[in-house]
Amino acid sequence: MGTREGRVSLPRCSRRYFLAALASARAGLRASEPPHRKLLPSVATKYLDPATEFVIFRLTDPQHSALLPSGGTRALGNRALLYASDTLGKWEAFRMDLRSHESLQLTDAEALDPHSLSFQPGEKGFWHFDGGRLLETAFSNYKSREVYRVPEDFEKQPGAAYADDGRTVVFVEHGAQGYRLQLLDMARGVAKTLAEESEEIREPLIRPKSAAAIYRVGAGISIIDFNSGEKQNAALADGEIPQYQWATDGRSLLYLNRPPDPKKLAAIREYVPETQTDAWIANTTQFVRFFANTNASVFAGASGSKASPYVLLLARAVKREFTLAEHKASDPRMVAPMFTPNSQGLAFQSDRHGKPAIYWMAVEKFVAETEGS
Repeated sequence: MGTREGRVSLPRCSRRYFLAALASARAGLRASEPPHRKLLPSVATKYLDPATEFVIFRLTDPQHSALLPSGGTRALGNRALLYASDTLGKWEAFRMDLRSHESLQLTDAEALDPHSLSFQPGEKGFWHFDGGRLLETAFSNYKSREVYRVPEDFEKQPGAAYADDGRTVVFVEHGAQGYRLQLLDMARGVAKTLAEESEEIREPLIRPKSAAAIYRVGAGISIIDFNSGEKQNAALADGEIPQYQWATDGRSLLYLNRPPDPKKLAAIREYVPETQTDAWIANTTQFVRFFANTNASVFAGASGSKASPYVLLLARAVKREFTLAEHKASDPRMVAPMFTPNSQGLAFQSDRHGKPAIYWMAVEKFVAETEGS
């Protein structure tokens, strides 16, 4: 078409074309909108612990299962909690406000991995695996971006471990030839294999402020360097190692040790990979799980004793335990206590009232505040 008086003459559009274009635009708008989310009202119940009379909040309804993610993730902030629940009929991720105890549905997942949930740095969003897809979601608009997809001939194992800076994540994939430990560059969405084993690879954790990770294979525990691929066997104390956790500064590995002699108590110990030195920190009264606060001055532990099924606080300086609450979990390993970054709150899990539920208590009277957002 030509122009008249310097104006562009546009082609005439039929009414049918206009309606089709409008429908297409609306469809595109709907496709870009975040999935439907439900705001669940508080179901928190406050009670006095039967053993200590300290105030406990049961945050979730024990008629439905609720889970905190596994180690290697950040699920508990000072003001919010990231967890998974089947309260809507299938596993979904939720973000709970720790003041109002309201929970916002974050996902509409096909096959959520409850153990893969983690806040991003600064709690600006979160990550999760849905089936074989790793998704990144911003809290500013709740839009999700696919970061990585597991190859069709592999199956991702539950859980993931994220670096503190959010740049990398490690996880395990299982294929016909066995297991492989994958390191994913989050910015590029590119993964490389760190280790391949015929036996199951379990419990990978990225070392803070370092390009390395620790993981289990069979009865062995190894530390692998991301750049060189060099592996080092962790020279830990003899006996069973129920759990390990990197110190926040990454300088050392804190771990729970159960000596071969059944007469000896389980202890928390500390291992420094560079010097391969191992030191005793304190004995415990049958801890099966523990969690160090930000500066590792205190440890929260779950006792495996059937006679004393307690959540305990262990002060590093005085090597003494203090009872916080009963957990009465059918399996004490599920209790998995977890401090808030500022060490003023503690979350744990139990099925004492039905299905697994999440509990919370304030501990500012017992633990000094630490830096942590």
